[in-house]
Amino acid sequence: MENQENKQAKKEKALSEEKRQQRLKIRKKLKYGGLATTVTVIVIAVIVLLNVVVTQVAKRYPDAVLDLTTSSMYKISDETLDYIKNLDKDVEIAVSLEESNLETDPTYKVIAETIAKYASYSDHISVTYFDTAKDPDILAKYQELYGNTIGPEKIIVNSGKRIKVVDCLMDMFELDDTAYQYYYYYGYGSLSDCITGFKGEQTLTTAIMNVTDSNPKAVGVISQSGGNYIYSATKANIYAMSATQALLSDNGYDVTELDLVTDTLDTSAYDILVLPAPAVDLTMDAVTKLKDFLYNNGNLGKQLIYIADFTQSSTPNLDAFLNEWNISVDRSYVNDEDSSSNQAAQVVLGNGKAYSFPRVTVTAEDAYTGNLNNPSLPIVAPMARPIDVRTANNGRTVNPLLTTSGNSYRYPLGDVIVEAENQSEALSGEEPTEAAEDTAATTTTTSFDTASAVRGENTVMALCRDQQATGGDFIESDLIYIGSMSILDVNLLSDSSYNNAEYFIGLLNAVCGKEDQIVIASKDLTKTTISATEAQLKVLRAVVVFLIPLAVVAAGIVVAVRRRYQ
Repeated sequence: MENQENKQAKKEKALSEEKRQQRLKIRKKLKYGGLATTVTVIVIAVIVLLNVVVTQVAKRYPDAVLDLTTSSMYKISDETLDYIKNLDKDVEIAVSLEESNLETDPTYKVIAETIAKYASYSDHISVTYFDTAKDPDILAKYQELYGNTIGPEKIIVNSGKRIKVVDCLMDMFELDDTAYQYYYYYGYGSLSDCITGFKGEQTLTTAIMNVTDSNPKAVGVISQSGGNYIYSATKANIYAMSATQALLSDNGYDVTELDLVTDTLDTSAYDILVLPAPAVDLTMDAVTKLKDFLYNNGNLGKQLIYIADFTQSSTPNLDAFLNEWNISVDRSYVNDEDSSSNQAAQVVLGNGKAYSFPRVTVTAEDAYTGNLNNPSLPIVAPMARPIDVRTANNGRTVNPLLTTSGNSYRYPLGDVIVEAENQSEALSGEEPTEAAEDTAATTTTTSFDTASAVRGENTVMALCRDQQATGGDFIESDLIYIGSMSILDVNLLSDSSYNNAEYFIGLLNAVCGKEDQIVIASKDLTKTTISATEAQLKVLRAVVVFLIPLAVVAAGIVVAVRRRYQ
C-alpha cells in the first residue's frame, strides 16, 4: 500500500514538473515572441518615421535628394537657383490640372517635381493646382489677366499684372516632330516615344523672369515684305529665324512678326527691330521707315539688328543706309582653313554634314562681351560676310564684336548660282555641280585662288552706336550687325556646347538695358541608363560596402551575446 502511494506521489511529482517545464516553455515563447513582435513594431515605426522625415527633409532641403538620372532631369541649375533665391517679387505658379494627375502620369511627373523645387527654394513662389471645370473662379481670375482662354494642362506664371501661359507638353518638352505627328494624327506609339528632351527649367525660369521684369522689351521681327519672306526662303534661313524668335521669346522678349510693306514700325510698340538678310534690295520708303524708327522723333533709344547673309543679291539702297552707320558689308564670306582657328560644326545649310567654320573671338569692351558663363566654349560664324569700318565725322561709332583669326580670308561672292539647300560645294570651296546651278538660290564663285588670298582678321559682328548729348545725359540708338544667318543656325543656338545663343542674348541684354537672362540647355531624355557623379558613387559605396555590413555584424553580435547569457 505504501509502495503504491509512493509510486503515485512520484507520478504526480513528475507530471507537476512536466507541467512546470511546459509553462516555462510557454512563458519563454511568449517572452521572446513578444520581444520579437515589439522589435518588429519598433522597426516598422522607425522606417515609417524615417520615411516621413526624409520626405520632409527633401521638401525643405531639395539639394539633399540624389538625382541619379543620366541627364540630371530633376536638378535645377546654379544660375536658376541664384535667381529664384534672390527673387524679391511674389510669383504665382498655377497649373490647370489636378496635382494627382501630374504625380501619377510618368510623362508629367517631372513637371510637378520641378515646380515643387522652385517653390522650395523661394518663399516668394507659391504653387496652385486647379481643375478648369471644378474651379471656375480661379480660372476666371487668370483669364482676365491673360485676356484669352486658358484650357487644361497649362502652366500659368503670374506676378502683379504680368502673366505668361505655357503648355505642359509643347513648351516643357522637346518633341520628335515625326513621332508626334504619328502619335497625334494616327494614334501610333505612345506620348513618351515622342519626347526627346525636357526644357522645363528654361521655360519656367524664363516665364518668371518675364513676369517680374521691370523693363520688358518688345521685338519686331521683319520676316516678310509684301506678304513674302523678306529673306531667301531656304530651309537653313527659315529654321534660323524660327530658332532666333524662340530664343528671344524664351529669354523674356515679347516677339511680334512684321511685314516691312504693310506694317507700321511703331516706336511706341517696339523697342527693337530685326531685319534678316533681305534677298532683294529695300525700297527707299522701307529705308526711310528704318531711319525714322531709329531716330524716334529725336529721342533715339531704339535698336536695329541687321543680319546679312551670302544668300543676298546686290542691295545698293540697303548698303547706302549701312554706310550712314559707318560700315560697308563686303560681297564675300569669311573662310578659315587653319585647324587652330576653325571649328567643326553641323549646321542646316551643310545638308547634314559637319564642316569646319571660322571660330570667332569676342573683341568688344567689357560691357558687350555677352556675359558668358563659360568663355572657353566656341562661337562659330559659318559663311559670315565681313564688314569694313568707314571713317565719317557723323558722331557714330563702330565697335567690332566678333572677329575671325589672322589666318582667315575673304571668299568672294561671284556670279554662279547655287541652291542653298545643297551648299556642299560652296562650303568646301569647290565648283558647284551642274544640278546645283540649275536650282538657283544664292551666289558663290567658280574660281578663286585661296593660296594667294589676303589673310587677316575680319569683323563679322559689330555694334554701331549713335550717341547724342541731351542736357547732362546721353541718348543712344544702335545698329547691331550680324554677318550671317547661320551664326543663328538652329543647331548652334540649341547646342549648349557653343556660345552662339548665350553671346547673342547677353549682348542684346547689355545693349538695350535688359536684365541678363539665363540660357539653359534642355535635358536629353532619350538615354535610359542611370549614372551618378563621383560624389554620389562614394556615398553609395560607403553605405553598401561599410554601413550595411557593419549594421549586420553589430546585430549578429547582439544576438549572439543575448543567447549566450540566457
